[in-house]
Amino acid sequence: MYNFIDLFCGAGGFSTGFEMAGFNCIGGIDNVDVIVKTHALNHKNSKSICGDIREIPPEKFSEIIGKQKVDVIIGGPPCPTFSTIGDAKIRSVTGKPTEEDPRNQLFLEYLKYIDFFRPEIFVIENVPNFITKYKGKIFNTAVEIIESIGKEENNGIGLYEVVKPVQVLNSVYYGVPQTRKRMLLVAHKRNSQKFEYPKPTHYFDQEDKTNLKHFVTVGDAIGDLPAITDNWRISDVEYSKKDNLSEYQKIMRANNSSSTVSNNICRMSNDRAKQVFPHMAQGSIYMDLPPEIRQILPFREDIFRDRLKRLMEDQPSWTILAHIGMDGYMYIHPTENRTLSVREAARIQSFPDDFKFVGNQQETYVQVGNAVPPLLGKAIGESIMKYLREESV
Repeated sequence: MYNFIDLFCGAGGFSTGFEMAGFNCIGGIDNVDVIVKTHALNHKNSKSICGDIREIPPEKFSEIIGKQKVDVIIGGPPCPTFSTIGDAKIRSVTGKPTEEDPRNQLFLEYLKYIDFFRPEIFVIENVPNFITKYKGKIFNTAVEIIESIGKEENNGIGLYEVVKPVQVLNSVYYGVPQTRKRMLLVAHKRNSQKFEYPKPTHYFDQEDKTNLKHFVTVGDAIGDLPAITDNWRISDVEYSKKDNLSEYQKIMRANNSSSTVSNNICRMSNDRAKQVFPHMAQGSIYMDLPPEIRQILPFREDIFRDRLKRLMEDQPSWTILAHIGMDGYMYIHPTENRTLSVREAARIQSFPDDFKFVGNQQETYVQVGNAVPPLLGKAIGESIMKYLREESV
C-alpha cells in the first residue's frame, strides 16, 4: 500500500478521498487543535500533528511518523502573494529573494517537505485564480521553484516535472452534489511515464454528455438524513429512511453500520429570518423577495443581493464555504424553513457518514466548509494510484 502525508490537512477531506482511492494516510499537520482532533479521529493510521509547520521541520515530522516511506504528499498551502520568492532556509533550492509575507513561508515549507521526503508524486490544491493571479506571475514562479528541486545534484536538471496544463477541476463532474472548482497541480519525478488527470464521470453543464452519469442533486444527497428542526441539538439521530436510497446515499452510508448518523446539529435562525424563509422558493435569492418581505430582515441591497439563498432539490448545491459557520443563510434547506445541519453540509461536500467532526457548532461547520470534497480527492487519488502502478511495472 502506498503511504501519503497531508500538509495543511484540515479536517481531512483530501485525506479521506485518498484513502477511498486505496492510499494509507500516515501523517497530517495543521495548526488548529480541534481540526487536528477531527483528522486524527477519522484517520486511524495517521500521526496527526497540531502545530505551525514553520516550527516542525520535515526531519522532525519523519521521526514522528516512524521514518516510514512517504510515496505521496498532498496539501493546500495557503495562497502566497509573492512575485519572486525564496529565503535563506530554501535558498539552496530556489536561489531567489523573498518578499516579507508569512504566507510565502507556508508555501515554501510545503516545498521543503517535498525536498526532504522526495515523494514519487505530489499534489498542491488551491483556488483557481492561483494560475492567473498577477498575470500568472505567482503560478509561473511556483512551477519554476518546483522544477528546480534537486537540480544541483542532478546535472542541472530538476528532479520533478509539473504535469501541464495544470487543471482546474469542478467537483460536480466527479459525483459531488456541489459546484466547486479547485486547482490541482500535480508534479512527479521525471520519467517516461506520464500522469493523466481524472476524466469527468458526471455531466452538469458540459456540451458532451456521452457516457457520463447524471449529476448528483441536493435531494439525492440529503433526502435520507434525519428529520430535524431549527436549533437541533442532538448529534446522533436515526436516518429518516431505509429503503429506496439514491446511489449517492448508498455510497455515503456504505461504511456506517449503525442506524444513526452523527453531527446533525443545526443552528438556530433568528425570528425575523424564520418569518422570511417561507416566502422563498427553491433557487430564489434575497432580492427575489417582495420589498415588504425584505423589510422584515433588511440588508444593504446594493451589496447583499443574494444574502439569503434557498437550495434546489433537483440541482447541485452552489459552493459550500467556511462562511456557513457564521449564519448559513446562503444555504437554506430546499424544503424546510431552516438552514442546513452540519451533517447535511457534510453530505453535500461528500463526506461519508462514518466521518465524525469534533468541535462546537461553529467549528464543525467551518471544518466542513473549508474541506476538499472527498470524492474529488478520490478522483485525483485514483489517477495517482494508476500512475504509480504503471510506473512501477
